Amino acid sequence: MSDTDLAVRKQRPAHLFKPGESGNPSGRPRGSRNRLADAFVADLANCWEKHGVQALETCAIIEPAVFVRVIASLMPKDIDLNVGLDVAGFAQKFQTAAEMLDNSPPPKRLKVVHGR
Repeated sequence: MSDTDLAVRKQRPAHLFKPGESGNPSGRPRGSRNRLADAFVADLANCWEKHGVQALETCAIIEPAVFVRVIASLMPKDIDLNVGLDVAGFAQKFQTAAEMLDNSPPPKRLKVVHGR
């Protein structure tokens, strides 16, 4: 027997099963995993309606670190927050509000330097 013949015999076929042929013909029926998942979600929803608020309150009191970790896990990882502030307009509104309250003198005006 030549080395080539031996090499060919040792090689496994590219596909063990023919197209449309299963390795486990009596395996899990189609859709059974979906039915299990649907039943689980329905049971979870029923349980939440009965005990959800009470479970949150109990967790917040007995294990506040776990409670905060759960809340943090629900928050988005990145928040794109762009805030613009009109300093001169804010100062004017603050001065007007302080004058309306009439319980403290208006603050000294600060010179606003733009670009720094």
